[in-house]
Amino acid sequence: MTPTVILLLTISLAVLLLGGYLWRITSSRSIFLNTMFGSTCMLLAAYHAASHQKMEWAIMLPFFTTMLFGGRAMGTWWRSRKDADLRLPAQLMTGVAALSLTATISAYLSL
Repeated sequence: MTPTVILLLTISLAVLLLGGYLWRITSSRSIFLNTMFGSTCMLLAAYHAASHQKMEWAIMLPFFTTMLFGGRAMGTWWRSRKDADLRLPAQLMTGVAALSLTATISAYLSL
């Protein structure tokens, strides 16, 4: 296993844990679905990086997760201006987006 695969697996676990905590805070079904989708994308990206077949998927899938959580984070930050309770969920979503962006860049550089 290469360091990129280990990083992708670690970030997949982190997305699952942070997303689970985020889901407990917000009780939002879409957050739960985004978390499951994001964690699965990271696992599939790790598989493609390990098998060295279709490496473009190892880059695209983490990027999908980045865009999914990044867009949701921007919207939550926007709404948190009026509702201070949304600040923690916005920070967690930004953290997940940053982690998945790290995975995207790492997969791209290992190409």
